[in-house]
Order: sequence, then structure tokens, then C-alpha cells
Amino acid sequence: MTTANSRALGAYAAAGRLNQSPRDVLAAVHEQLYRAIASAKTAHEAGALDQMCRHAAHATQILMVLSTSLDFAAAGPDGAMLRRFYLFLLEALTDASRRSSMSPSYQKSLELLQPFCKSLRMK
Repeated sequence: MTTANSRALGAYAAAGRLNQSPRDVLAAVHEQLYRAIASAKTAHEAGALDQMCRHAAHATQILMVLSTSLDFAAAGPDGAMLRRFYLFLLEALTDASRRSSMSPSYQKSLELLQPFCKSLRMK
């Protein structure tokens, strides 16, 4: 396959994602957050601290965007709870960076995120 064809297929796939519902987009973002935290945990356990930092920074960036760009007030009490959830996860990641054993903080975040990701994918 030529490079032009690869790019065309990639653009086609990206266009398909643009037609997703806001719920699908949020599900994909939360799944990416889950993968970033899981990767940080795995890298920490393997002693690959440079990779752990990169994945943790990616997770932190996702959480910062989520916690600062959504209109939580429009969702009322549920929005306030969601904002607190994001801030709790952000604090757990920050707390993990200050501990010698980070895996429990990462694991706690993953356990909280997993059912949330599943609920976003249910239609």
C-alpha cells in the first residue's frame, strides 16, 4: 500500500470518528485515560521510570482538559460529582508521584475508572 493510500485510509477512519456522538467521544477519552494510567502502573512495576512519567503526564493532561473544559454546571449535581471525580483522580496521580510504591494509587484509579468507562459504552 502506498503512503498516499495509507493517509487516505487514515483520513477516512478519522472522518468516521468525527460523526460519533458526544457520549462516544467521552467514552474514547476515558478509555485513553484508563490506558495511560494502566501503562504508567505497568512501567512503574517494570522499573521503567521514564515511561511511567510519560504515561502519568499523559493521564494528567487528559484529566486537566476534562476538569477544565466541560460545563459541569449544566449537569447540575451530577456535573459537580463528575468534577469531583476528575479532581480525585488527579489528586491520586499526584499522590502516586510522591510515594515510593505508586502501584496502589494507580490501581485505585483504575478500579474507579473501569466501571465508568463501561457505563459510557453502554447504550
